[in-house]
Amino acid sequence: TSDLTVYLCKAWILFLYVNIIGGIWKVMLVSTTTRGVILPSTLKPGWFYCYHCETNAPPRSFHCGICNICVLKRDHHCIYTGRCIGYYNYRFYLTLLMYCLLLAIFTSSISLSLAWEMLGEFSAYNLAGFVFPLVMFVVGVFDFYKTYVVLISFVCTLFSLMLSGLAIWHTKHVCHNMTAHERLQGIQSYDLGLTENLRQIFGQKWRVSWISPFISSPLLGGGLEFPTKGSYESPKDL
Repeated sequence: TSDLTVYLCKAWILFLYVNIIGGIWKVMLVSTTTRGVILPSTLKPGWFYCYHCETNAPPRSFHCGICNICVLKRDHHCIYTGRCIGYYNYRFYLTLLMYCLLLAIFTSSISLSLAWEMLGEFSAYNLAGFVFPLVMFVVGVFDFYKTYVVLISFVCTLFSLMLSGLAIWHTKHVCHNMTAHERLQGIQSYDLGLTENLRQIFGQKWRVSWISPFISSPLLGGGLEFPTKGSYESPKDL
């Protein structure tokens, strides 16, 4: 392995690490709840009354039983960050998911090559050793180092598959500008086309804001009103 390859790998890992930490920080720091938002006293069309918060709530919002407050354009409650994912922090959640997936794939590719080099050729026996390294260690087939390498490789691979499934799930949300609730209910009223959907989620600088959570990209609204298929006019049609 050349020094340049090692340098590039270290730079890539550092880039991923910085953006992952930044993504976690932004998801946790940016509030996407109705706390501090001035809400109307009269019930507007499309709004609903939240009996838990005892206030009117805007369209696409949802009351989170864990956070105990309504969340603007709520998608879900993230158990890993302990925060609800909604209007203001969904972009940061997607960036975090993307870089976690890239890091998992990167570590899996490296650890897999080392693990299978130690296991030998592909066979049912070696596959069982890859899936159950701790069992092999207990019965004395694997030593500690081999168990450690294979276990780390298996965990990274499993994590990559889980994150891939999560990324595929949210890809549809992004492409059709929908939340988890809207997806389950079959609601696609806010699908404005791929380009505008990306702009709605990633903000005014949507072409570059996905690269890093540190790139400022103001959203187009305030999380209270949303353009729909019937009401939206594309700028090129104006």
